[in-house]
Amino acid sequence: METPGAVSLWFGSCTSKMVLRKYVEIKYDNEGNRIPSRFMPDFQIDFIEYNQDLLECTYNEHVTSSLSELLQNASYSESIISELIDFYGENLEEQYNTVIRLYDFEYEELVEEAKLDGRNFKYIGSVIYED
Repeated sequence: METPGAVSLWFGSCTSKMVLRKYVEIKYDNEGNRIPSRFMPDFQIDFIEYNQDLLECTYNEHVTSSLSELLQNASYSESIISELIDFYGENLEEQYNTVIRLYDFEYEELVEEAKLDGRNFKYIGSVIYED
């Protein structure tokens, strides 16, 4: 649901930046109607809630459990990392190389986890990045 100042985060592992791009890409049919990305139905997100301009993704070559490493190039990284470290500690239990962030959106956790090419993609939570 639209929530200004909140960001929802999904962590996963992708084999390449191209796989990630295709996973979140919204396409258009011949009539100009939007076709949902694979990410949207996987986590039951619809166009009413989803603004692709507020979507940001990070792909790293190597997997890590460090929140600082995973989010170092994210918009508002300092506040996001701080909020997540308060909850999870500096390191997550699992290792990831990909983060999807949807700003001004608080996901209602309809689906906790989905598969992308046989690998897990997991909703980690929503935090406040800006008051």
